[in-house]
Amino acid sequence: MKLPKLVAISAALAMVAQAHFTFILPLPGDEAAEMILGDTLSTRDTVNPSLAAGARLYLRDAQGTVTPLKMDQDGHRFLLSLPGRGDRVIYGAANLGVASRGKDARPHLLLYYTKTILGNAYAAGTIIGGDQVVEITPQGKPGQVSLHVAARGKALADAEITVLLPDGQQQKVKTNAAGLVGPFTQHGRYGAWARYWEDKSGDHEGKHYDQTRHYGMLVFDSLAQPQSVAPLLEKTSSFGAVVEGDWLYVYGGHVARTHSYSTASVSGQFSRRKLSGGAWEPLPAATPLQGLNLAAYAGKVCRVGGMQPRNAAGEKTNNVSVAEAACFLRQQGTWEALPALPLPRSSHDVAVVGDQLIITGGWTLQGTEPTLWAKTTLILDLKNPAAGWREVAQPFERRALVTAVWGGRVYVIGGITPSGKVSSEVDIYDPATNVWTKGPALPGDKMTGFAPAAAVLGNKLYASTGDGSLLVLHDATQPWQRVAQTAPRLAHRMVPGPDGLYILGGAVKGGNLDLTEKLAIQ
Repeated sequence: MKLPKLVAISAALAMVAQAHFTFILPLPGDEAAEMILGDTLSTRDTVNPSLAAGARLYLRDAQGTVTPLKMDQDGHRFLLSLPGRGDRVIYGAANLGVASRGKDARPHLLLYYTKTILGNAYAAGTIIGGDQVVEITPQGKPGQVSLHVAARGKALADAEITVLLPDGQQQKVKTNAAGLVGPFTQHGRYGAWARYWEDKSGDHEGKHYDQTRHYGMLVFDSLAQPQSVAPLLEKTSSFGAVVEGDWLYVYGGHVARTHSYSTASVSGQFSRRKLSGGAWEPLPAATPLQGLNLAAYAGKVCRVGGMQPRNAAGEKTNNVSVAEAACFLRQQGTWEALPALPLPRSSHDVAVVGDQLIITGGWTLQGTEPTLWAKTTLILDLKNPAAGWREVAQPFERRALVTAVWGGRVYVIGGITPSGKVSSEVDIYDPATNVWTKGPALPGDKMTGFAPAAAVLGNKLYASTGDGSLLVLHDATQPWQRVAQTAPRLAHRMVPGPDGLYILGGAVKGGNLDLTEKLAIQ
């Protein structure tokens, strides 16, 4: 398709914008996007977006239908509403006018061509061609990404391209004879820009130029693909899971239809499986519980609290939180009691930092009595458990949250507040200083923070959300990035293994899953 005549902005714009590029960043759900003018894919590294107000943008769907897009300025960005679903491409161009800024100070016409791929970045139909004089296109597959640079439809050899990697780093490389650079192994969101200069002169808006400078930009997500491995022994959600040594341990959970509670709806099954493979091994069962998690410590697998229905099937629901705590001793193959909680608790999470067992969030269900929300974090010294639990004030009241230990600090992610609002907040507790701070909030819609899962692998923090998005933090000061798409599920678990992440069980559409997915990601 031919683009309309490129819209000139102004020579002054060109002077300012030469070091910045028009990147279009899809928002969670791919129903909208934001266009920024910056050097990176971070919205914190932008200049005034009105400088790119003359850009003409289009969306092409998998069937080839092209729709013009409207840009609405919203502070530091332009917002775009994206029609359709599935694989699509956003593209367009802008004429930034005549400028003379540069080492050689030659007057030149500055032209930008932007492109963003939604969905499968390697699907057929991601090449626009036509008036996209310089165009970058991903090739290969996730984990082995190459970028192809073309000028006027032909491979551009020995061209410098700046690649913005998912971890926030940049690489400047040159294309080979086939116009390719790479491969790149990271998963997540990539950006890139490349230039193509022509000694083509002319006049634009009364100003003469001796050279035409074309710049192409690209944004796309290269997402890791999961594979199914040995399923759990039962379909379950809101259960406990942890890796201890070479073993993956799974305990209890809700095994009936969502919101169906009785003594038969909750499991006390305890089992383990070698991460290297093999069958599940049943272990000594214990109290049937849901709304709990497991933590590993020095050859032990510990559980704390949980929820237990006290009514038979068909009777009025009578859910209560429990105060019991215990550790499974791997070598002895038996359970050992820990001091009971000061107050029963469920829908919380557990973590171990050093010798400290740390319990955050949750609530106390008391059957027909009013529910109490946890206002404190509990800590037990596992080297001296007889000293009992101590309480630390926490700056939130949330349940259905998840925790992970990263860099010696406990990250408390998502959850539900007493008002019923789903939270995307991340609170960070440092046991060494007893100080709470804030981390970057989860991206996505209002349900993103409900019953997620989290794990640390390769010094990165990962979160798995209900829509199947796998998010990563490379740095606690940067926003989350989506690096994979897995099966949608809630109240599931995620654990690290030597060969990637394992995502386990969970609830979806009223039922539970025994599905285990592995992501070979580092």
